[in-house]
Parts: sequence; C-alpha cells; structure tokens
Amino acid sequence: MVELALPKNSRVQKGQHHPAPAGAKKVKTFKVYRYDPEGTENPRWDTYDVDVEACGPMVLDALIYIKNTMDPTLAFRRSCREGVCGSCAMNIGGRNTLACTHGWEEVPGQTCTISPLPHMPVIKDLVPDMTLFYAQYASIEPWLHTKTPEPQGEWLQTPA
Repeated sequence: MVELALPKNSRVQKGQHHPAPAGAKKVKTFKVYRYDPEGTENPRWDTYDVDVEACGPMVLDALIYIKNTMDPTLAFRRSCREGVCGSCAMNIGGRNTLACTHGWEEVPGQTCTISPLPHMPVIKDLVPDMTLFYAQYASIEPWLHTKTPEPQGEWLQTPA
C-alpha cells in the first residue's frame, strides 16, 4: 500500500464518484488521488467508472479520457507517451511506474488506484514537485563531458 506524505493535519477522504456513460459495456473503475494545496479541502479519492472500450490500453489513455470527457479539473503530467521522458511517473496499483507504458489491464481487480509518487511533495492531484529531483540531477551531471574545447559550430562526428 502506498503511504503518501500528506499535508499537515489532513486525512484522505472519500471524494466524488463519476459514473460511466449510459450504454458502456466494459467498465473499469479508476480511484484517483485528488489534492489542491491552494484550496481548503483535504485530499480525497475520486472514482471514475471508465468505458475502457472508448480509450486506449494504457493508464495514461484512461487518464486522458477522464480529463477530456469526465473531469477537466484533473491534473497530471504527460509528454512523450513512449516511456522515455518519465513525466507521467506515478503510483499505479501500488507500484511506481510510468502511466504511458503501464496497461490498465495489468492492474488486477475491478479498481485501478492511481496516486502521485509517494516520496515527493504534491503540487496538485498527480503532479509532484520535481525541484529536488532536478537539483540532484544537476549535481551528478549525468551527461558526457569533453576534454577538448567546444567548437564554434556543431560537434562533428567522424565515421570512425
């Protein structure tokens, strides 16, 4: 189970329920952590019954479907949709993973629980504060360093 670092004096409450559209045949429930630190409400778990035949196979597809058709206030990050950038990292079904590479069918049971990364402060809903991450990333300089002076134009690579 995920242990979130909650705001001071708060408890996660039951939130709103958003039912699937009428006539939906294949429905999966997504339980999503919602929190707005600028508001006065405690964090909550909203549930969305999604017609999964109307969205793609990944959790990110379901979140985009929820934002586009059910709840435009839902906040989350996404960028490349190919598992490269890491912007859609979140906790899905108790596991820290990327929403763009994790299929909703991979989460057992009828309910898929989605929360922000548990080790980071929350900016809003599923969006974590990346300030400390970027500071640590810059401190280790995980890129190639050269011993030659930088050229005036582009770096040229020989076939050898």
